[in-house]
Amino acid sequence: MIARLTFIAALAFAPMAAAQDATPAPATSEQLAAARAEADRLIAVAEAGDLFVNITGNANPMVRHRGSGLICIFRSFSEINRITIYPGGERGEDVSCSTLDPETSAETTVYATKYAPLPSEEAILADAMRAITQRFPSARAYEGDIVNVTADDVAPITAAFLIETNLGPRFTMATVEHLDGWGFKLRATGPADKAREISAFANTGFATMLVMRRLPPFSGD
Repeated sequence: MIARLTFIAALAFAPMAAAQDATPAPATSEQLAAARAEADRLIAVAEAGDLFVNITGNANPMVRHRGSGLICIFRSFSEINRITIYPGGERGEDVSCSTLDPETSAETTVYATKYAPLPSEEAILADAMRAITQRFPSARAYEGDIVNVTADDVAPITAAFLIETNLGPRFTMATVEHLDGWGFKLRATGPADKAREISAFANTGFATMLVMRRLPPFSGD
């Protein structure tokens, strides 16, 4: 069984831009301009101007999905950065954002999907875990500590594996939460020796985003 360490994320969190940085340095005007330009570029490349809005306010490019309120923070100016709009169903009801965290070397993707009907969180998590074991038959359940974060009515569920890749042993996890008729999912993969740090970084940012997406100015109100 996975040992879990659970923390309560209060609404007194720093602004959303700091959700994944405890004490971010103020952005210079040049950094802010570059981050805004990168967010504009990502929206343009994905042809997602009708679905995403640029809400960058610091040195990290940041966008919001109009339909779900999903907030995407791009942690670096990496070629991994991307917005994806998945085909099938109504346009914009299945989207994701991917980025690379420079501190943990973890690639993270956050998804927002409007299912009809909405499956259980457990079913979505089981599907994610099944996809991992199909891609990596040698995957084994991660037995170490995973940092879970809850806040208000946000209480995501998480599962994780250790996998072998051409980059060496990797830790990979999925976290799921349903809110306001939308299914939200986080996937994160990085070095196995940074498993706890990756789960802390990824799940803290995920839970905080799910709370802050309802609040101005991030809600768009």
